[in-house]
Formats: sequence, C-alpha cells, structure tokens
Amino acid sequence: MSDSKVFDILVVGGGMTGTALALGLSQQGWKTGLIEAGERAALLQDPAPVQSVADFEPRVSAISMASQQLLDSLGAWECVTAGRHCPYQGMTVWDGDGTGRIHFEAAELQARALGTIVENRSIVRALFAAVEGSAVELIDGAQVTGSWLDGDQRGIELAGGRKLSARLVVAADGAHSRMRQWAGLPTREWDYDQQAIVCTVRTSQSHRYTAWQRFSQTGPLAFLPLATETGDENVCSIVWSQDTHEARRLMALDDAMFTAELERAIERELGVVEAISKRFAFPLRQRHAKDYIAPGFALVGDAAHTIHPLAGQGANLGYGDVRVLMEELLKAKSAGLSPANELVLARYQRRRKGENLTMMAAMEGFKQLFGRDELPLRWIRNAGMRWLDGLGPIKNRIAAEAMGLII
Repeated sequence: MSDSKVFDILVVGGGMTGTALALGLSQQGWKTGLIEAGERAALLQDPAPVQSVADFEPRVSAISMASQQLLDSLGAWECVTAGRHCPYQGMTVWDGDGTGRIHFEAAELQARALGTIVENRSIVRALFAAVEGSAVELIDGAQVTGSWLDGDQRGIELAGGRKLSARLVVAADGAHSRMRQWAGLPTREWDYDQQAIVCTVRTSQSHRYTAWQRFSQTGPLAFLPLATETGDENVCSIVWSQDTHEARRLMALDDAMFTAELERAIERELGVVEAISKRFAFPLRQRHAKDYIAPGFALVGDAAHTIHPLAGQGANLGYGDVRVLMEELLKAKSAGLSPANELVLARYQRRRKGENLTMMAAMEGFKQLFGRDELPLRWIRNAGMRWLDGLGPIKNRIAAEAMGLII
C-alpha cells in the first residue's frame, strides 16, 4: 500500500464493533479500510475444545436478537453458531435482601431465545472470517501513532511512518480511545467505586438455559449460561460487580473460600460450585463522550460510551451504533453525499446519543436503587418486582425492548 492511498472510510479498531462496521460499510460499496493492532492469523485462530472451565474466555457478551440480526446480515452469525454459543430461554432476577423476584421467558414473547451468550473472541473470529471474503482492506499488526484533519480528509499515521487518508475516520478503539483524544472529543465520566470479578465456573446443577442475576447492597451477581461441544449444561460465566473494598477482599480469598462465598451469594440456585477458573477483576467506570462526531470523524461502541455491566448491554449498544451509522451512510451514498457530510453525521449522533444516555441513566438508577438499604426503598423495589412479574404484557414489552425486538 502506498502512502498516498485514500479510502472513503477508515475504521480504527478491529474488535466486535469496528469489524462489524467495516464489513457493513464495505457491503454498501464504500472503499473501506480496517486498522487493527492484532495479527490476522491470531484473530482467525479456532479456540481449543473445552476440557475444563479454564478453556473458556472470561469475557463473554449477551447478544440480543437485534444484534444477532445485524451479525447475520454481515455473514458472521452462522460462523458464531457453528462454535460454542448458548441461547438462553429464561432470565431470573431477584433482590437478595428481600422477596422481590421477576422471571422472563422467551416462550411468552414467541421467541426462540431471549439472547445468546457468546465468548467475545468467537464473535471477533467470525467477523474476521467474513472480512477474509469481503472487499474490506485489512491493515493488521498496525499501531496508530497519530491522526489529524487535513482539509476534507483525515490523516492516519502508523508505527513505522506509513500514512493513510480517508474522507471519514471511525474510531472503534475502545474505552481509552486515543483516536477520541486526538480528535479533541471530551468525555463525562465517573468511577462507580466498584470492580467486576469475572471467571468461569462449573456447578452441580444445570443452568437450565437461564441467565441468573441476584442484586445485593454491594452489587449484582450474574450467572450466564455457557455451552460446551459435548452439551454440558453445568458451566456458567460469572460477572460479580462489587464495591471496590469488597471485591478486593473476595479476590484475596483462595479458590475454596471464594467458591463458598459465591454459593452463598447466588443462594445455591445452581447447587455447589464444583470447579472455577482463574479470576480477573477490573474497575468499573461510566464514560460518555459529549459529542460522537467531529469533522470527518465519528465514534462507535466503547470509544463513545461505557456502561455498568449489570444488564449486559454494552455490546448491544455498540451494535446499535453500527446499525444506525450504516443506515445514515447508506442514505448518504444513495444521495451522492460524502460519508463525512456534517448533516449525515449529525443525524447519527442525534439518533444514538439519546438512546445511549437513556440506557446509561437506567443502569445508574438500578445501581442506586439496589445499593440502598432503607426499609421504605427495600419494600418499594420488592413490591415493584412482584407487581411487574404479574403483569405479562408490560413485562414482556420490557423484555422485547431489551432484546432489540422493538426499535
């Protein structure tokens, strides 16, 4: 590739969001490049068959029906479902400090599943397999070292001095996006003062293809069902968000003591914990870019917003960004407009910013509601959960919106 090469659109970041966007834009006929720091061979590598809980990737996502439809349209979902994936038919949520409980069933929505739990690396692998047969120009093993606006084009410099240009650059380079910083887009952010503990466990009872979530005053615990090549129904990915001091205490325990705490926290809904993988903990921080766009530039996914994992909506919000940006850029192409047209990008920002902020506010509200122990609040939240569980149409509409079936 010569230094003078100019793309219509360059996507920086080949994760779950950026690769999906590059594929979609290429299908629309845009001359699209994808810059990724990882190596192509490693990204396409098949995961080893499961021999123990240690063989699962600790990072998983709950992919909604709307996100599945997007991945299917890109030619990636078939590859995802050819590997390990776990559609879940039920979701049970309850208050560990009270009697409130609510249960959702896919059958009540005339759906085959509420969503699918997939290891993140499996989604990335499926997307890169689709890239192999597409018109996307993959620039792998590349570190971006600078970005600038030059007239009606954006410049990108890679380690080693190579320079590329595009009419539109889209940053999908994660929560600590350097592209966002170079574009001068500030964020509003605050620390939750919590850490998320993630690992994989095997339980003595089947997960029953149900996602389980228990709220406590110090944070929520989720057991997300996983599937193995042999059909083992006793493996779950856990995401245990706890106040920082409590998370540190839990991480300092040995495996036997930690599993005992875990069993108590989930109230032995799935029996005893028979095996556990290595644990990881990462700090939780809410982050939202004040603007998603600048001249010749746009943000998607975690580069634009990060959210508390209690509802598992992070990946789906990113795919919502991809869907809307693709829609607006398709309109631009049909009208003969530049992908960097300011009105086109403004429509993308307007459509996504409100929805993302609404979801972030809702998650903050849930965290605050279950993080307080005053008796009146405890009574209200438990009575509210019991009331909602008995109202089928309203409860099912909430579930449908979370699945992305109502857009």
